[in-house]
Parts: sequence; structure tokens; C-alpha cells
Amino acid sequence: MRAEGNPQGGVVLAVAEVSVSFGGIRALHQVSLEARAGGVTGLIGPNGAGKTTLFNVITGLEKPTQGRVGLGGTDLSGMPPHRRARLGMARTFQRLEVFGSLSVRDNILTGAEFHRSWSRHADDPGSVTEEILDRIGLRAVADLRVDAIPTGMARLVELGRALATRPRLLLLDEPGSGLDENESEELGRLLVDLGEAGMAVLLVEHDVDLVMRISERVFVLDFGRIIASGSSSEVQANPDVRAAYLGTQPADVDDPSGPGGGGA
Repeated sequence: MRAEGNPQGGVVLAVAEVSVSFGGIRALHQVSLEARAGGVTGLIGPNGAGKTTLFNVITGLEKPTQGRVGLGGTDLSGMPPHRRARLGMARTFQRLEVFGSLSVRDNILTGAEFHRSWSRHADDPGSVTEEILDRIGLRAVADLRVDAIPTGMARLVELGRALATRPRLLLLDEPGSGLDENESEELGRLLVDLGEAGMAVLLVEHDVDLVMRISERVFVLDFGRIIASGSSSEVQANPDVRAAYLGTQPADVDDPSGPGGGGA
């Protein structure tokens, strides 16, 4: 499944100096990051760091106090969420958002049908749905209601519905929550495959080991600021990152293993 209109390796998402304030509270301060086609970009940070707020800004659910967001070179300033989605943006949520009374298959089919309603893509929604069921490993539960399956599996349904819109940018907010170790491994392989097929994946995930294993580049957000970015090894070696996760001052941290826990 190749994302629509993605040059391999090109910048798909560009966030430039985005700040958000709620009254006197600054949730984000001059945050800049990129996500490129052809790979997974990780975004980690302790609970309350501002990661979901940043996702809300990117998708148009939250208006930034300052800064800009671009998708494939298009400035998204003032653009509502549905128009951003039609440009090729899809998202999952930290708090699960699925149609519980519908089957797994019908949840994914809704995404494929919506995509056909406004795009010029000629794919049959039913065929797209069946392809995704196989790709994300949900064939065995395809006819079950989503509210009858485990939460971890329901998160895969939400991911499948997002994929059905053929996005070029996929924003994932803790998709691994509720998955066991084997399911997490499968998710990691799937996300790498999606990147290799040309998609830009921006991943927020509490499982730091998963993020470090599959991401080409990792950004670390703490108290609304990007405190580090780079390869997994560079980020894990950064004393500010270790301090953010371990709750110590950078000068006091001498554990070479890097961040081993904390919420995303």
C-alpha cells in the first residue's frame, strides 16, 4: 500500500516554531520538527509534555498561538481538519475512537468509502478494506463488533480505518497501548513497511523501546519544548533526555543505558 503522491524521502510534514498557550499556561514553545516520506519519525516525552497538543495543532483541532504547519509544501494555516485530511493526513487518537457497534470490517470500510467520496482514486472500497484486514492481521475478527474485541486489537482497527484513506502522513498517538509483546513487534514491522512503501509516519508512543527500534529520527518533547532530536542512538545518549525521563539533573545522570521508561 503506497501512500498517494509521496516522493521517497521528501519532507511531508514541516512544523515551524509552533507555540500554544492556554491562558497563562504555555503548552508548546517554538516547536519545530519534520516527518519525511519513506520512514518512521518518533516523538517521545514524559506525560504532559505536549505531544497530543502538537498533534491537535497539526490536524487543525487546535490553533497555534504562533508558528506554521505545512503538508507537502502547502501552508495549512487556518485550514479546517477535513481539508487537511483531504490533502492526505490521517490520525489515530490516544483515547480510542472507533465505531463500537460496527464490525471490524465495516469500521475500515467507512474510511475507504469516505476516501472515495472526495478523492479521484479509483480503488474499490471493498477491495481496499479486504487488503487492509490482511495487512494488519485482523482477518480472523473481521465480522466481530469492535466493542467485543480487546482494546489493543481495537487500536489496530482505528489504524486500519486511517490507512483506508490512503494518507501520505499518518499520525499515530500511542497505537501500541494495550498490545502484548508479540503484537507490539508486529506493529513495529507494519509501521516500518508503511514507511518503506512511501508513507511519512509520525509516532507518539509510550513504548520507548519500540520507538527507538523503528524510527529513523526521534524528537523529544519536554515541558512543551523540543529538547533533543536525532538518531535513536544520539537521542538515547543525550543527558537532557535521560534527565527528563529519570527525573534527575543532567550532570547527575551517569547511567549509559539511556531512557528506559516513562510515558509518551
